[in-house]
Amino acid sequence: MPTNSKVGVSDIAKHAGVSIGTVSNYLNYPERVSETLKAKIGAAIQELGYVPRRAAPSPAQTTTGTPIIGYVMTDIEHSLFSFIFEGAQEVCEENGMQIIGLNASSDLERQHELIRTLIGMKVAGILLSTVQDSAEDVAAARAANIPIILIDHTNPYEGTPVCSILENNVSVGRIAAEELIHTECKRIAFAAHSFDYEAIQDRQLGVEKAVAQAGDGVTFQLIDSGGLMVEDGRQLGMELSDRAEQMRREDSDNSSVPDIPIPDGIVAGNDTLAMGLLASLHERGVLRVPDDISVIGTEDMWFQAISPMPLTVVQAPGIDMGRKAMTQLLDYAENPVSHVHGTTLIEPTLIRRASTRA
Repeated sequence: MPTNSKVGVSDIAKHAGVSIGTVSNYLNYPERVSETLKAKIGAAIQELGYVPRRAAPSPAQTTTGTPIIGYVMTDIEHSLFSFIFEGAQEVCEENGMQIIGLNASSDLERQHELIRTLIGMKVAGILLSTVQDSAEDVAAARAANIPIILIDHTNPYEGTPVCSILENNVSVGRIAAEELIHTECKRIAFAAHSFDYEAIQDRQLGVEKAVAQAGDGVTFQLIDSGGLMVEDGRQLGMELSDRAEQMRREDSDNSSVPDIPIPDGIVAGNDTLAMGLLASLHERGVLRVPDDISVIGTEDMWFQAISPMPLTVVQAPGIDMGRKAMTQLLDYAENPVSHVHGTTLIEPTLIRRASTRA
């Protein structure tokens, strides 16, 4: 296959069945990757004809004239931010710029420190996937006359006006619930935790709206999974399986059954939770997926190493978010007076796989 400079890290990750972070380690820190995964990733690179992009210069090289953009991401382990980075990188390279990525590791104090570092480097602009409301960081960038754009977080009303680029998470929940309803699921549940997270709140709202519009016969249930990790999904799967076994025993004995019904369709707050849930349901074998219960993820960070089957997802538009954020930053930098700050919502996409009914 001929080389193709448009093939990205995300394409390699999907082709090899690994995470974007693993591909990044393969390219930059190969000692962190096992020989088995190296073989898979190397084969994917050869088959797709991937051409590595130019490495970003170090801070000491920023005086050569190449403008540098800094991207502070919430957590590099989350594929959304890797996709955002890739989209922003494409626009940077098209405009003769370079981008460096910094990982806040979901730590607000670390985020503040990284923003101060970028300001000290006198970067040409900052993209920020903020951990929480960050009026402090926005104000610091503005004071240094550095354009800044928020990604995956709205700008607080009391803060300095700034552009925000967001996935429409209300649409995420709505699309997922509508897919379950269209495939004849009647008992819809939204399983999540950290309900103070903006994205989780919006996804729940979208699910509730879809259920309300479906009318009689379709019910909504909110499940607190106790966390958003794979092990939390596994625990939820065990609890649902235990309840199903209890209901079957009591039904055969003609005795009373639990008041809380088992959902036949679950929208998971994120994909790691969904993957743990699928793994647990598969291992117990009490509730069949998707015959007895359908599961939908809300990001598309699924990969084969964890999930026992392909996961239906509402795919986050990470690459488009990165492109749009960088485009907005360029407009702001070139037209600081006439630029209008606002919030841009980018719509997600449903990807049907095996975890939901046909």
